[in-house]
Amino acid sequence: MGKGALPVPNDASAQRPATIRETLANREYAAVFAAQAQSSLGDNVARAAVVALVYRQTNSPILSAAAFAVSYLPWLGVGALLAAWAERHPYRRTMIGCDLLRAGIMLALAALPGLPTGLIIALLFGNALLSPPFDASRSALMPQLLHGEQYVTAIVLNRTTGQVSLIAGYALGAVLVAVNGSLALLVNGLTFAVSALVISLLVRERQPELKPEQHTNLLREAADGYRVVFRSPVMRSIALVVFCGVCFGVVPEGLAAAWAAHLAGHSDAFGFGVIMTAAAAGFVIGSALITWLLPPQRRVALIRPLAIITPLALVPALLDPSLPAIVVMTVVAGASLAITLPAGNGLFVQVLPPAYRARAFGVMQSGVHLLQGGAIVLTGWLATYYPLPDVVGYFGIAGLAATVLIIASWPAQATIADAIAANKVRAAAAQYAAAHGGIDDLGEVTIDLARVALPARRRPSPGPRREPPMADPAERTVDLTERTTELGGLPPAPPSQAARHS
Repeated sequence: MGKGALPVPNDASAQRPATIRETLANREYAAVFAAQAQSSLGDNVARAAVVALVYRQTNSPILSAAAFAVSYLPWLGVGALLAAWAERHPYRRTMIGCDLLRAGIMLALAALPGLPTGLIIALLFGNALLSPPFDASRSALMPQLLHGEQYVTAIVLNRTTGQVSLIAGYALGAVLVAVNGSLALLVNGLTFAVSALVISLLVRERQPELKPEQHTNLLREAADGYRVVFRSPVMRSIALVVFCGVCFGVVPEGLAAAWAAHLAGHSDAFGFGVIMTAAAAGFVIGSALITWLLPPQRRVALIRPLAIITPLALVPALLDPSLPAIVVMTVVAGASLAITLPAGNGLFVQVLPPAYRARAFGVMQSGVHLLQGGAIVLTGWLATYYPLPDVVGYFGIAGLAATVLIIASWPAQATIADAIAANKVRAAAAQYAAAHGGIDDLGEVTIDLARVALPARRRPSPGPRREPPMADPAERTVDLTERTTELGGLPPAPPSQAARHS
C-alpha cells in the first residue's frame, strides 16, 4: 500500500460531506487531480509493459520482478530525505520539475529499444527517485488548496482514482505490449509532460512553509519529520492505525495468485482476477460510504472500530473458505481500510504544523510502502511452508491483537481538540509574522514551543464527578501555552527562531 491547521467552516457544509462537484469546483485542485489521474494511469501502463518487456528480453522471473519492485525502492530508503528536500522548495515548482524529468526518462526508454536490462532498471530507478519529492509536494500542497470536508473528499477521490487507474493501467499495458512495448513507455512519458503543463498553467506558485532561515541540513530535517509525527500523541496514534491497517489490508491482494491456485489446485487466472477485483471494489465501496453517507462528525469516532475490522476480516481464512467467501472477506477488509485512511488523514492534517507537511507525509508514505511490501513478502514466505489459509488467518489474529493495543492508547477527545486548537494558533501566528515582516508578537498571547510537553489528557474515570470551585470570572485566564504543548515536543526551532519565542 498510499495524505497550517485545516480551517473548518462554520456553515452547514461542515456538517455534511462535501460533494465531488464542490471539491472539483476548486480550479487548482481540479488541475492537480487531472494531472495525477492521467499520469497515474500512464505509470501503471508503463509498469505492466516494463515487466513484460524485461521478461521477454531475459526470460528471468527475478529480473522482471526487479523491474516491477524498483519503483518502490526509494520509499524504503531515501524517500524521507527526498521529502525533506521538497519541503525547502515551492511545491508547484518541485512537481513540475519532477514531471519533466520523468517525462524525459520514459521518452528516452521508448525511443531507445533494446537497451541492456541493467540500464533499463537503472533508468527506472532514477524515475522512481522522483516520486517521493513529487508525492510529498502534492500532499503538502493539498491543504493549501482545500479546507474542511473538501479536503477529505479530495483524499477519497485521489485514492479511488488510483485504484481505478491501477486496474485500467495494467489492462491497457498488457494490450499495448502485445502491439508495441515502446508505445506504452511513450504514453507514460506523454502523461508526465501533460501533468507538468497542466500544473504550470493552472496552479499558483506559493512559497514553501519551511523558511530559508529554518534550514539546517537534510538529514536533520528528515529526522524532524519523524519526530513531529511520533512525538505528537494524536499524530502518532493516527500513524500507527494507518500502518497497521495497510499492513494487514493488503494481504488478500498480495496473495491473490497463490490463494486462487490453492482453491483450484492449479494456476487459476479467473480466481486471481476475482480476488484482485474484489480488493479494488472494496476500496471503492468504502470510499463511496465515507463520501456520501457518513457525516463528518462520525468519522473520527469510526476510526477505531473500523481499524479493528480490517485484520478481523482475515481471521475466517482459518476455515479455508470458498472463493465467494474470500471475495466477501476481501471486500470488507478493503472497505474498512478505505474509510479509515481518509478519516485519519483528515484528522492528521489538522494537527500537523505547516512547516512539516511534506516531511510528515513522506514519513507516512515510506511506512506504508515498507509495511505493505514486508507483509506481502512475509506472508508469501510463510505460505511456502504452511497452509495458506492458516497463514492468512493467524496473520489476521496477530493484526487484531496489534490493532487493539494501538487503539487502547488512542488520545482522549479533549487531547485531540486541544491539538487542533494549538495548531490553529500556531498557523495564525506564522501567518501574522509573515504579514508583518517576521513580527511574532500577537499581543498578550504567547506560544512557547520549547516547553516540555504536558501529559496527554486521559478519559475521566467512572464514578461521582466533583465540580471544581467556581473562580471569580474577572480572574479567569486562558493559557494558550498549556494547550499548545498537547501536540507533544516538536523538533526544536533553529537558534534565531528560538530566541524569538523565548
